[in-house]
Amino acid sequence: MDFLSRAEKFFINLTVIILILLLSVQILMRNEKAYNKLKQIEFSVKGLFQEDTAISVFNIEERVEEGFIAIELLQDYSLPQVWLVKNGQRTANFLDGSVRINVKEGDLLLLDCRFSNEVLWFEITELSSNIKNWYTGQVFRIHEEERKLGVVQFYDEL
Repeated sequence: MDFLSRAEKFFINLTVIILILLLSVQILMRNEKAYNKLKQIEFSVKGLFQEDTAISVFNIEERVEEGFIAIELLQDYSLPQVWLVKNGQRTANFLDGSVRINVKEGDLLLLDCRFSNEVLWFEITELSSNIKNWYTGQVFRIHEEERKLGVVQFYDEL
């Protein structure tokens, strides 16, 4: 009888642990970044069972994606007092009439035109293909203000 009660406790504990793990995985699957990381691990483990890709499981790293954005001032003059601000830091000014900066996912971009007393027009002239929340040719109209362009978002990888 002692053996049966121990076996019963073992299986009850095992069932509770499995239920907790299943609930945890379900919660993780709702988070997009965690879901993508789990998919990456899944593909690496699948690759372990294929020839010539066994090493890929051990090279799992957190990749930091980078992209770029180029913005041009549509008026034909130099404005060193107008800034492109990234994450609260002045990154580049429009001394040459255009700026091009590298960005990472989650960077906050804004145009600081508070020191210009006229209406300014800006256009996104170049954009890396992995950025999803802007498009080439997008135009912004700003008058004596600090305009938030948004947070950089990249397309999800499969």
